[in-house]
This record gives sequence, C-alpha cells and structure tokens, in this order.
Amino acid sequence: MIDKSKTLVIQTKFTMKLSESDAKVLLKEGLLSAEFEEHEEAIEHYDKALQIIEHAEIYLNKGISLVELERFEEALECYDRATTLEPDDSLLWYNKGVVLTDLERFDDAIINYEKAIVIQPDYADAWYNKAELLKHQGLEDEANNCFNKVKEIEGN
Repeated sequence: MIDKSKTLVIQTKFTMKLSESDAKVLLKEGLLSAEFEEHEEAIEHYDKALQIIEHAEIYLNKGISLVELERFEEALECYDRATTLEPDDSLLWYNKGVVLTDLERFDDAIINYEKAIVIQPDYADAWYNKAELLKHQGLEDEANNCFNKVKEIEGN
C-alpha cells in the first residue's frame, strides 16, 4: 500500500510551439469531423488551427460548418477573413454569396457571385445563383442572360 502522505506530486509546465504541420493535422481532423456531421467538434479543430496560423482554407471550412449549424453571421465573418487572405479564390467569394443569400442580403450576394465570376468566368454555379437572385428581383432579362451563360458553360 502506498502512503499517500509521502507521495510526491510533480507538476511540469512547459509551452510547446506548434507548427504549420500541426495546423494541417487540426484542419484534417476538422474536415473528418465535418464529414460525420460533427460540426461543433469540427469548429473546435478549426479554431485550434487558426491559433497556429491564419489560412483561408481553415476559415472556409469553419464557415461551411457554421452554415451547416445555421450560424450565418459567424460564417460570414469567416468568409470575410478568408477573402481578405485569398482575394483571388473564386470559391471563397461564391461561398460568401451563398451565406449572404441565406441572410437575404441579395444585392450583396450578387456582388459576391460577380466577384467569383470575374476570377473564374466559367463558374456555372456562381452564374446560376446570380441568375436566381436576379429572377427573384424581377430582372428577367438579366437573369435569362445568366441562365444562358450556365447552359453555354455546361454545354447544353
């Protein structure tokens, strides 16, 4: 039997510097969690990764999980930060347009779809979403032009 009164407790404190490769591991853990619809857990992994390095891909995936949880304002903040870090990534502008559509900020959504299209002119989904919003706003001719562009891109 161990005499607990004579047990020595050693507590060590040290800090460990985490690297970009640690952030990549955390990102992958977040992606895996999201794949299994564990979005809260995924967000925790993304937040830990963001404490190591700010990267647009991490913000993008955190935003996706936040959208799945219908936390649209927080998702928008992620996409804002991501587009600041990677302004030439059409997917970031597209996803930002999607969340703005969810927030019923249709004019802002159209602007973001247009930014995605400028970067990637053959982005059929961005053209389509823009067309749907224009149609919703009663701008039939402009909407039809966008729908025609989708058909052209998709070869229909």
